[in-house]
Amino acid sequence: MIEHVYNLGNQLTEDLALSPNFETPSYENLLIIGMGGSGVAGDILKLILNQNSSINVEIKKTYGIPKHIIQNKPKCLFLSYSGNTEETISAVNIAIENELDWFAVSSGGMLLDLAKENNKEFIQVPQGLQPRAALGYMAQAVLHFLPESVDFDLEGECRKVQELIENLMSEKENNETISLAKNIAIKLASKSTVIYGGTELSYLAAQRWKTQINENAKSKAFVGFMPEIHHNEILSWEGNKEDSKNNYQIIFLRDQDENRQIDKRFELTEKIIGDDVEIIEVKSIKSDNSLMKLFYLIFIGDLVSVFMAEHLLIDPYDIANIEALKKMLKEV
Repeated sequence: MIEHVYNLGNQLTEDLALSPNFETPSYENLLIIGMGGSGVAGDILKLILNQNSSINVEIKKTYGIPKHIIQNKPKCLFLSYSGNTEETISAVNIAIENELDWFAVSSGGMLLDLAKENNKEFIQVPQGLQPRAALGYMAQAVLHFLPESVDFDLEGECRKVQELIENLMSEKENNETISLAKNIAIKLASKSTVIYGGTELSYLAAQRWKTQINENAKSKAFVGFMPEIHHNEILSWEGNKEDSKNNYQIIFLRDQDENRQIDKRFELTEKIIGDDVEIIEVKSIKSDNSLMKLFYLIFIGDLVSVFMAEHLLIDPYDIANIEALKKMLKEV
């Protein structure tokens, strides 16, 4: 899995296969549906749209499409790396039944077949990976669906992220990024991890950290959003302080674009609970480029999850329980 993490930046710049009828879309309402590692790409597209347009974007990570959304006739983007994700295919069928306009990103499977049968635009990404290992491909693919009205240089922005990751991986013998990730991984390996973000960007990164720790390291991880946690979760560290100290680790993912009050809240959180649970702070790079800031945090988290698996002697590729669950669902 580590080789896929190292290749994250390259995935963002490799040529992808666009459908023959592909055109830059135009829309005012967008519904994105995708699960797991595929769905993260949809979160990235929403982040860029929110920062650069007034387009209404909704994301659903479940079966079907709610009636109130169907009535609004949104453009729909369906994401499934395998092309066979049960929840996503159920939503595609509803879109077809209700004559919604849609497009797709996949490596193959039923989703790609349905797109071709219905003459819908699609982007096909390379096959043979687990979905979480294809984030670079999936993220680049969804960014192709940015409308022309959005001022975003896709090729240039993706190239900057690739160069950032290349720079982070230089001098591997004494690499600061790898050392940072390994040190964090060792601290997390024997504990449950709680990751807090304070902006849309850092919270997105926190969710990626969570799912990577879950899947690669087979370990428990949870996320929280600042300031919401100050209205509830901050009290949870008081109940059993010995348990908090021995069994949990907090990660603060920091973004330079945090609201001034959010910055204060992070500082005060550490003052209030810092004696009860260990806190590690990971700051994103200083940049006006949101994609670079996001992928810096994602890259660190991906490394941490793989090094955790290595430390715990766990196979990051093993997804036996996920496959077993899929099989049981088909048998019910």
